[in-house]
Amino acid sequence: MKLLILSAPALAASLAPLATPVIQVRDIEKAPTIAVVGWDAAQAEFGLRTRLRRDGSHLGDGRAGDHRLYLSSSFVESKGGISHATAHNGKLLRYSSGAVRDIDACRFGSCSPNQTVGLAVSDGLLRENRDSLVVTLRPKTGRNWTIRLDKGLIDAYLSTIDSVGASLKGEQ
Repeated sequence: MKLLILSAPALAASLAPLATPVIQVRDIEKAPTIAVVGWDAAQAEFGLRTRLRRDGSHLGDGRAGDHRLYLSSSFVESKGGISHATAHNGKLLRYSSGAVRDIDACRFGSCSPNQTVGLAVSDGLLRENRDSLVVTLRPKTGRNWTIRLDKGLIDAYLSTIDSVGASLKGEQ
């Protein structure tokens, strides 16, 4: 098993004073894919994840090329649930799957939530909104609520995906 955790405090401090991205490359020996998971150290309740094939191509999470914007199930429940979600540009984000358990949530040091729900974010949408991605979630009842993925997290996450993908392609 290989583990790479990138923490970019100096970069994050210059971009967003309180944001420290945690990026995990979950490379489990003999697994057909490598997971990349990222979140803000101060807010592990939500973050991003995807999977890369061993040939370096982006398999995605749910649908090819999609990233999973994961949200802790208990966090979502405390906010009133989700009826639907939209990005700040008005794009509707679809549920990428129902509740998912992450058996590796604490296996790699810093813990991500062990049970999450997810929204699909296309690679293009994420790359077009590297400065920040604000998502408004509408519950079944009650007030809308928002989450924000900042530049430091998005840049570190996408850079890691690109780097790991290029490295894997070079091994072929």
